Amino acid sequence: MNLRICAVAPGRSLRELQGMVREAEKAEADLIEVRIDYQEKPVPAFAVRKLTSLPLIATNRPLREKGLFDGPEEKRLSLLLDAAEAGFEYVDVELSAGNVEEMVEKVKAEGSKPIVSFHDFAGTPPLRRLHTLLRKGLKKGSEVCKIVTTAQRPEDNLTCLEFLAQASKQTPTVAFCMGPRGVFSRVLSPLFGGFFTYASVRRGKESAPGQLTIRETREVYRLMMLDEG
Repeated sequence: MNLRICAVAPGRSLRELQGMVREAEKAEADLIEVRIDYQEKPVPAFAVRKLTSLPLIATNRPLREKGLFDGPEEKRLSLLLDAAEAGFEYVDVELSAGNVEEMVEKVKAEGSKPIVSFHDFAGTPPLRRLHTLLRKGLKKGSEVCKIVTTAQRPEDNLTCLEFLAQASKQTPTVAFCMGPRGVFSRVLSPLFGGFFTYASVRRGKESAPGQLTIRETREVYRLMMLDEG
């Protein structure tokens, strides 16, 4: 069973990133998301790439997507392309970006795989809407579709997981609900075909509401007798 966990590394400096990468490796993360928007000054992507042999995802979330990057859009995207050039395996491009298709092609040209992402911070749309978003991501050229919503009620988790079970048969998909009520789908999404789920390296370093640590997520899997580790 594929229970892959992506560790989120919102390090502010190369030194802090190095520590987070070590923690992620020690906790047996399967890949690492580097949150460029958390960096006080852009850390050279090649230096980050040298920190680990684990697959890396470059993410540079703008303010409109609840991220921390507040500079010019051209600069934001250029930092993502720097990561692709440095050998990051994946680059996250928001569906809301104005030039998604162009960015996707540039990412692919550098040898990286584009993750086209969508976040709903208000709630969880109906199943039909989720499939519409999936088609949009595929049309833009995504190699991994990421559709993350917010759970306002327990049933939202079921909507998201039903969507994921269907979508993952078409393309690699990441989908779950954020927020305290979304922990259920966040943890169980790999069981429904999710390409991976996200977890923080430790408490206090979460990048989204409802995010558990890597160790906590692994412990849930162990208690469910899903992870022999």
